[in-house]
Amino acid sequence: MCEQDMVGEVSVEEICRVLSRAGIGIRGDELKAIVGSETLNLEVFVKFCRSIVSTEKLRQESVIDNDEDCDLKEAFNVFDIDRDGFISSEEVEKVLWRLGLWEGKEAEDWKMMIQKFDENLDGRLDFQEFKNMMLRRNVLVS
Repeated sequence: MCEQDMVGEVSVEEICRVLSRAGIGIRGDELKAIVGSETLNLEVFVKFCRSIVSTEKLRQESVIDNDEDCDLKEAFNVFDIDRDGFISSEEVEKVLWRLGLWEGKEAEDWKMMIQKFDENLDGRLDFQEFKNMMLRRNVLVS
């Protein structure tokens, strides 16, 4: 818990001690430069705390998104046989055949699947289109 001085304000040094306990290392002079004062009244202190929480949430969401993208990129690369940055229906067919999952499907089935998520109508999926497909984000093509 942060100590308050007698005038109802929290000092930068007190905030630094609390942040240090939370694993956030920042020097008093750095924090003073950020907040623009040596003390914060309750209203400014609450805004400061909220900004820290918001920043941490964004950082954590970014880490999750990066992990998700990394996994999806690996899956994308499995299907992008020729490494041109796109997945064609022929590449889907080849990969599924190699994995023993072809089961006599018609190439038209895979073309239709690709068309459903092919936003730029080039007949193949780039990484973002593949990601939308895998996450079931169907973007309507105008």
